[in-house]
Amino acid sequence: MLKEKIESSLGLRALHRPTFYCNPGGLRFELSAGGSPVEQFLTAHRKASAICREVFDRAQTFTVCMSVYLYKPAFSFRDNLRKLRLAGIRIPRSKAIWVALDGDGDGADDGLLHVAFAADRALLDNFLWCALATDLTIEPCPHFSAIRLIDLDKAVLVHPYDDRGMDVVGPNHALLSELYSKFNVELLEYDRHTMAATFG
Repeated sequence: MLKEKIESSLGLRALHRPTFYCNPGGLRFELSAGGSPVEQFLTAHRKASAICREVFDRAQTFTVCMSVYLYKPAFSFRDNLRKLRLAGIRIPRSKAIWVALDGDGDGADDGLLHVAFAADRALLDNFLWCALATDLTIEPCPHFSAIRLIDLDKAVLVHPYDDRGMDVVGPNHALLSELYSKFNVELLEYDRHTMAATFG
């Protein structure tokens, strides 16, 4: 059911990557900007948390969709789960699991395992930790290929892809327009012209 709800709320390409380019009309934020790994992580987490508080402001729960490549050895999945638990996250029994081809065009045989479930709002910062620690020497780091945070009712998806950036997409133009104005200084300069064409 969750797979269908995600596609119904956000579109068939919602989980394709790169998120910003596969879902036109979205936002791309720049998070960290140099310094030590700890400084990069803290800056990225602070900025991402502020933006996510606006997105999930009144939600008691949100939907998480985590993805991992199937070419990884089986034992690495156990390591993913162990590090999730170290981050205070346990995947509930009630969840959706499905396999899809990688949407980024890097090989038709690279299947992705998607796991989606409802999570408590209190765990938002925990999931941001797991996503933003991906390329840094910060632990615990579960090393999922993608962790997406979704509000199905608002029709918005947040994809913090590492300490450098985070995409926010979805058909909720009013909410994205508010984020564009409130966090304009954090927008990624490289794609600012594309975002300005939609929201400027």
